[in-house]
Amino acid sequence: MNRYDRQERVHQIGSIGQQKISHATIMIVGVGALGSYTAEQLVRAGVKRLILIDPDTVDVTNLQRQSLFTEEDASQQRLKVEAAKEHLHKINSVCQITAIPAPITADLIDEYQFTLCLDCLDNYQARDLLNKLAIIKNFDYLFASCAGTYGNVMAISPQNHPCLNCLFPNINELKQNDCDLIGVNTALIPIVAGLQVSLALHYLVDKTQVNFNELIAVDNWSMQFSKFAINKNYHCPACAKPSSISLEEESAPELHMLCGENAYYTIKEKPINFGRLKEFLAKKELLINANRLFLHFKWENRPVSIFKNGKIVMYDLPTSAIAQKQFKSLNILMKEDLL
Repeated sequence: MNRYDRQERVHQIGSIGQQKISHATIMIVGVGALGSYTAEQLVRAGVKRLILIDPDTVDVTNLQRQSLFTEEDASQQRLKVEAAKEHLHKINSVCQITAIPAPITADLIDEYQFTLCLDCLDNYQARDLLNKLAIIKNFDYLFASCAGTYGNVMAISPQNHPCLNCLFPNINELKQNDCDLIGVNTALIPIVAGLQVSLALHYLVDKTQVNFNELIAVDNWSMQFSKFAINKNYHCPACAKPSSISLEEESAPELHMLCGENAYYTIKEKPINFGRLKEFLAKKELLINANRLFLHFKWENRPVSIFKNGKIVMYDLPTSAIAQKQFKSLNILMKEDLL
């Protein structure tokens, strides 16, 4: 029996289109609300491979809007990409899934080949970086966002069409307001994710028919659906001047909040001795998980992740004061010359 019979019966897709879908590799950046829904729809649609990128862990506040995850995942504070991979394989066991519990970086873009990238992020700091990577590394991606009852979706091919900075000329201002927690309507997420996956399948089947100059907007409270023509800005500080783009992330020692996740991060310039640190944490029975990109461990009964690129993410911190205290307690690792 053909698992994808009903999808192949859609005349815009057919058996040839399904073959294209079945050979596709999709990179999903952000495996929270949008990312969990899009990942599930894509494995059901039959994509060959998913690359899931997200450094975060599952929190009970995620369960209101993030499919795939369970109360057990939250109680164990599992990495989102690992929990998603396990649940997705129960839906489609033949789909190849690569789980990367790390922030998006240029190195990851260079390392993994993919057909299309999906922006399922929840903040403009990371979206701006992804947009710059798409310009420099020459790849297409699908932007999607949700806030309150409003959602947006747009296919972005920044070499010849508008980039995210063309769409949002005030992107630097948006980055400053990343942690203004607006909330999101539970029912909005699958609507926007469905639009994003619809665009993704359209792209995989016939990229030439995708409109890269159109923003799709939806309000699921007033039930309004709109489309807006977006023009490329030939004076855009990003896509009009790719040679001037810098991917260097500011590395101030202070802590920065990860929006809405009770998590904080900082960045270390000094190289981290992963081998020694892993050995130390294992000896102290603090290590939870590890691979070549990150170490995930408990510190004073709270999860911490340290990444090869120098980013340190601390979780389960309800206030900035507690976050500062937790960060100071990590000084023991610095004294041991492990950080």
